[in-house]
Amino acid sequence: MITVMTHMDADGVISLSLFLKKIGGARIRVYFTSPVQLRDTICHSVIQRRDLGELYIFDLAGEHRAIFAAAMYDSVTWIDHHQWISEIELPHVKIIIDPKAKSAAEVAGRYFKIDSKLIDIANQIDTNNVREDMAEKIRMIIGALRWKYYGKELNIKLEKLARELMMEDFSLLEDYNEMIEGYENWLIQLKEKIRKETKFFNVKGIKIAIFETIEPVPVYVVSNVLSESEKVDLIVVLIHKISRGKPVTKMEFRTHTDVDVLKIAKFYGGGGHKKASGASVGDIVTIPEVLNAVDLLY
Repeated sequence: MITVMTHMDADGVISLSLFLKKIGGARIRVYFTSPVQLRDTICHSVIQRRDLGELYIFDLAGEHRAIFAAAMYDSVTWIDHHQWISEIELPHVKIIIDPKAKSAAEVAGRYFKIDSKLIDIANQIDTNNVREDMAEKIRMIIGALRWKYYGKELNIKLEKLARELMMEDFSLLEDYNEMIEGYENWLIQLKEKIRKETKFFNVKGIKIAIFETIEPVPVYVVSNVLSESEKVDLIVVLIHKISRGKPVTKMEFRTHTDVDVLKIAKFYGGGGHKKASGASVGDIVTIPEVLNAVDLLY
């Protein structure tokens, strides 16, 4: 039995597509998850199973508890491009990290010795430097799926997309056009909301833009809208929600300049890259708290 856990963004989907190419499209168990949910996803996956077999993890930063949980599998291959270091060495857990790579798909392609147009598409999307129509379409499809579906249904839809991308027959993506149209209409409203509701601050000469919301939003859209006027040193997206009856704040950090946003993500227990990072906090994080953190860290 092969189990795959991967991020539910374009890089995670494409990494899965490359792995499916490697194994010839065989049936596997797939879980789309996030760095914050990874340990719980691993634990959930092993319930009532004796033969765990192989586990592959893509595009998800790890920490010691998630690594120990993954070690319940017979063998683990963990491929990522975020900036983190495993302080745990286990003989059956292989961790391949290249923070210089533009995407986890790039690392996966190199590891599996696969040359594919999908890798360049993942690089474009994950660095928010989309140059080609097909890269933009794939980004829009994944955004639309995450906008329309959730839970198990989203998991099924994302795996289906990964299998379609595996074949690199991009004509199959035409079936998503109607859904993309509805998503684009929602994006128009979202962009207007970003323009009206984003708050700007200046701390120690660092220009900060903070956008608060109670619904999931594509962070690249926030970044791109804010870039219409002038470059921002620190973009903060605060997504407030209730999880299992308790408040949670998902935090995303981006920059248009050279400010290291990984520094503040680590402060809140998260990770990522110097130009794009995130964290999740089991409480309501307020704007004054964020400003105080910037004052402390920079």
